[in-house]
Amino acid sequence: MSHLQVEFLQRLTINSRHVLKYENADLQAKAKACVPLSDLLARAQQSCSSDAKTDSQLFRDALLVELLTWFKNSFFTWFDAAHCNTCNEGMQNCGLGVPTAADVRYGANRVENFKCKSCGATDRFPRYNDPEKLLETRRGRCGEWANCFTLICRALKYDARYVLDWTDHVWTEVYSERLKRWLHCDSCEAACDKPLLYDVGWGKKLNYVIAFSKDEVQDVTWRYTRNHKEVLSRRNLVSEDWLLQQTNRLSTQLQSTLGISQKEALTLRLIGELAEFLLPREVKAGEDQGRTSGDIVWRKTRGELGTTECKPVVWFPTEVEMNNGEFCLEYSASSDKYMRRSDRDSTTDKWFNGVFEAESIFRKAENDWKMAYLTRTEGSTKGILSWKFDLSSTNLVVLQATVSCPGTTFEDGEIKWKICGSDHCQILPNGCVDYEIDLSGSKWCVLSVEMSRGRGDNAWQHTQIARQSTNDLTHFPLSLRIFFGSLD
Repeated sequence: MSHLQVEFLQRLTINSRHVLKYENADLQAKAKACVPLSDLLARAQQSCSSDAKTDSQLFRDALLVELLTWFKNSFFTWFDAAHCNTCNEGMQNCGLGVPTAADVRYGANRVENFKCKSCGATDRFPRYNDPEKLLETRRGRCGEWANCFTLICRALKYDARYVLDWTDHVWTEVYSERLKRWLHCDSCEAACDKPLLYDVGWGKKLNYVIAFSKDEVQDVTWRYTRNHKEVLSRRNLVSEDWLLQQTNRLSTQLQSTLGISQKEALTLRLIGELAEFLLPREVKAGEDQGRTSGDIVWRKTRGELGTTECKPVVWFPTEVEMNNGEFCLEYSASSDKYMRRSDRDSTTDKWFNGVFEAESIFRKAENDWKMAYLTRTEGSTKGILSWKFDLSSTNLVVLQATVSCPGTTFEDGEIKWKICGSDHCQILPNGCVDYEIDLSGSKWCVLSVEMSRGRGDNAWQHTQIARQSTNDLTHFPLSLRIFFGSLD
């Protein structure tokens, strides 16, 4: 056996054994006790149609979505770097430390050390791999998230698999009895049934994606790509025949204690899954979203920002607006939509399809409070947004601007608005409505906002733009209105 085969088989074997921890009855009971099940059941009930409320399989799928949302927004926390409680600043990574006996006991063979540049305080972050320990710490990166979330799914009697992407990501799959197929579930992104998220949205160059459960080890790479031929060209660690032999061998071992009827059911399900892999995949809504979990610099280094933070959008006047001398753009967080009032109320979906600049920003929808807003990504210290209107290709200039800048802060969160023209910039009061600014003679205009500060682990959430009820689909609180014409 080659060196590459030995390493590959070791990863397969370790993970096929690891998922068996999720089957411990006492551990499942501990995990279930962490879940506010009555609240999630009520939310799932509210989200279902009248027919769905009597359809137990459809209701289970709705509950899964609520579970994902709760896990991301209320239970687990993303960890980029330790935070100094004295200086209220992010600490600097100082490399790896030596695991203690307690660390090793809970699977933390890797420990990250941190130090505050201001006061010299130190901290450490053990990368725990024990799902029971993660129920207590409730923080980490994708490995910890998927590990803990898969356990909770098993505790709620979902048929769940731990999915390992060889290009460095981890998530969960949950089997839907209603749809008779596996659903992609990424707890870091609160994403359900968006398997092309990594290929299309993050721009990952996938090669091997393997799913592990108590019953099987399955190569599921083909669920997560549109171009099988391209992916095959990157699968050069082991031969396809060898990989199939090893996954079949491990699956046979896992199923050795099952009865004939159970094995037949798994075989029929596998046949359906393999048939699914042969079907061409179309990109669905939300699968073109770049990664939102993790610090902006970290995501940029990994090349996972996607298109949502890479393509600056500039608004140019249409023929209708040229004739009327007015541009009016409004945004609603509840519908995640722009309304261009000055051009026959035309609309543009998704906040990132209208911004000139975006750094560490995502749209947050709170299912429990039924509120939506734009805010900083988890763990980030600063978020930036801007919108640009440009008349450079015309013989016209900006005369005046009127803006509404809705911003909500908590604790010591800070929101700074600014509008700039060709010659000067002006600071705007946060929360202003129909605020008038003289930008006479400018060929372009940029409205920008910077969000920072806040306290504790939820500091990122203490600055919110365009916060509104998710039931309010008619109000567009953020607005930029430009009057333009000739100075002659």
